[in-house]
Amino acid sequence: MLELVRARAEGGSVPGARDDPYRLGLAIEGGGSRGTYSSGMAVELERRGFTQLFDDVYGSSMGAITGAWLLSGKAEHGASFWWHPDVLPNVIRPRAALRRKPVVDLEFLMNEVYQRWAGLDFDGVLASPVRLHPIATDADTGEVTDLARDLSGAESLKLALRGSAGLPLLAGPLVRLGGRRLLDGGLTEPIPFHTALRDGCTHVLVLRSRRADERAGPPPRVENLAVTAFLRRTAPAALAAWRARPERRRADDERLRGAGSLAQVVVPPGAPEVSRLAVDPALLHRAFDLGAAAMATALDTGN
Repeated sequence: MLELVRARAEGGSVPGARDDPYRLGLAIEGGGSRGTYSSGMAVELERRGFTQLFDDVYGSSMGAITGAWLLSGKAEHGASFWWHPDVLPNVIRPRAALRRKPVVDLEFLMNEVYQRWAGLDFDGVLASPVRLHPIATDADTGEVTDLARDLSGAESLKLALRGSAGLPLLAGPLVRLGGRRLLDGGLTEPIPFHTALRDGCTHVLVLRSRRADERAGPPPRVENLAVTAFLRRTAPAALAAWRARPERRRADDERLRGAGSLAQVVVPPGAPEVSRLAVDPALLHRAFDLGAAAMATALDTGN
């Protein structure tokens, strides 16, 4: 897999003028603030001018947002807002639950932070020859859904990114797009390489937001009870997907440890623990740097 990346880089491969028969996908794992790890990996690809080596970019939850920044050509600029002192404390607000407000304010993140402050070119993302595939969960079927076909302009992209990252219970009312109510893509496909393979990608590079020594386990009991109650009220079809997450993650980890057309980049054991609701700027900057270093090591050594 990494040999294909290097071969395309050396040959100056660009979309629409490939000199190989392959379809190369980039799959970016989400995980809330843990996405600083995979964000750092994406930025290292951008630094090396490798974005155009891929044919499609698949992102789940925060991974979809990282993919959008990568295709905008300003992934490093976008990543800097992880540790901006006025951003995450206003996006992730645990006390907001006491006022019946979203704990994770994705509308503020899209419209205020990314559009007004950071200047994310949503239309430019859609104009990229590399196609973005935000992955979400259909709340009414409980199935994974690729929102690429619903992207027709900036507003639809903002809704798709919010829907892909719509954590149950924490992100407020469900987003609607394309006639569907959407939940976090992490419910059904936290590591979106399955959709990439179904789409016909022959090779997929997977950017992980979990450390190499992390093992999938069940959610804390209180979280499990709260999310289960929320889904029963709001999206009962998605309950099975929520309950199957630990086993699905273990199966994904096992498959990605193999070789061949799938390759994953992970940060090494002992990297800092980053929760999905972390807001500490120093911790997030450190995680970003470790992600970029992991990507550099993979590209330079093939490991």
